Amino acid sequence: MIELNDVYFAYPEKPVLSGIDLHIRRGEYLGITGDNGSGKTALAKLLNGLLIPCGGKITVNGRSTATPISTSAPTTCDPESLLAIRRSVGIVFQNPDAQAIGETVEEDIVFGLENIGIPKSEIDRRINRYLDLLGIGDLRYKNIALLSGGQKQLVNLAAVMAMEPECIVFDEALSMLDPTSRRNALDAISELNRDHTAVILITHNHYDLCNCSRVIRIAEGRITSWKLPEYGDEAIENHKLAATPTHRRTPSHTHTHARPHTLTSAKVARSPQKIPGIEIVHVSHTYNPGTDWAVPALKNIDLRIEKGRVFGIIGGIGSGKSTLASLIAGLDTPTTGSVTIDGIPPEPGKNAGILFQHPEDFFFEKTVREDMAFGLRKTGLSENAIDRKIRSTMDAVGLDSGIFEKSPFHLSSGERRLVSFGCVIASAPDYLVLDEPTAGLDQKSRRGVLEVISGVACDLTVVYISHRVRDVLDISERIAVLDDGVLAFTGMKDQYSDWR
Repeated sequence: MIELNDVYFAYPEKPVLSGIDLHIRRGEYLGITGDNGSGKTALAKLLNGLLIPCGGKITVNGRSTATPISTSAPTTCDPESLLAIRRSVGIVFQNPDAQAIGETVEEDIVFGLENIGIPKSEIDRRINRYLDLLGIGDLRYKNIALLSGGQKQLVNLAAVMAMEPECIVFDEALSMLDPTSRRNALDAISELNRDHTAVILITHNHYDLCNCSRVIRIAEGRITSWKLPEYGDEAIENHKLAATPTHRRTPSHTHTHARPHTLTSAKVARSPQKIPGIEIVHVSHTYNPGTDWAVPALKNIDLRIEKGRVFGIIGGIGSGKSTLASLIAGLDTPTTGSVTIDGIPPEPGKNAGILFQHPEDFFFEKTVREDMAFGLRKTGLSENAIDRKIRSTMDAVGLDSGIFEKSPFHLSSGERRLVSFGCVIASAPDYLVLDEPTAGLDQKSRRGVLEVISGVACDLTVVYISHRVRDVLDISERIAVLDDGVLAFTGMKDQYSDWR
């Protein structure tokens, strides 16, 4: 179905892929893995003409994705061929916000179907089928902007699946899903493949590759041989450990269990002293309250996070993790209740910093160095001091100084995550909220970030939010579990194992 012959591709700053020869059969289930920056996303974009090769040839069902004008200046193929190629090969990327079109979930799926001329009766059937296949039928009429990152990823999956292309490329498209949702999505992908849809699954998670008929690895821009580990690797262990925890006990029971280990919020609220740490007192939060779009996200949360520690927060998609992160960082105020840091409200950029799931949305300078220097200049540091701070921070997150003059928009998703993490810790806030900071990172980069987090926790307080339970348990002393906006558990990490 898809043929790549001696394909070469380069961005202005560096070569990305070289000597790529690959044949993807009709109905195949191909897995692709590789480190951050190895060229996986570039390959995905080449497959349906979003990028065109600088050399070599790519054909989809016999149609070339590029028409060479000269050996040095290939151009996109004719519009008719390009339309046929993109109808044959659909892509789901990691950042769901970059692919969202409609205001509601239904509108988002309908948009693509109407554009390829699907009849209205068939549109309704496809919406029902693929939302149900992914277990999100209840989201059909929801506003996409009010969904969690994981829910948005599932909507993106449904939107591309509903177009029923011959081949679908999933480029780290499951990175925001909790383990249960991830397994359900993989089951749905396997069902599509059994119905003869070709699947190309790009992932760092070896567990995801278990159903693939073939797996290749990209290293330094070339395809290399690779074999799926035969025994339980870290990804499989994480999936076993992280089975939806809040179904084991009711929230009221677990909250009572945890209460003796936590200073009660009521006592904190009555104390005239400023107690170091984060105090969350009777917090409830609803998006668009009093409207048809009202979405209750948090319900009567009482939580204390001590200063100078790593505090972990886990929960399934849509459980309220990112909402709580925004409230702690001062980016929003709770509908009811209060959040204080060291006795005062959160002040973004001063006493609280935050790293979001999609840091690429917040880059705005031309180079990595200028992006990192922007916030530091606001502190009054000299240029020499700024340069030293940037270099030490980049060393801490494991990035080479060679990327200083590169555009952050031309880095891989994993490299952008590390750069954004460096930007946040360079400003040295007292409290740092990390919302899924390792999503989309390969194992080496993920371990590096976790080591950095453990290191900076000596100097500041870290609130670490993730669906990777193993990571949370490795670096956190205390954890909290959110379930459908309710605090289901809070306590020491060794108590969590007994509770679940």
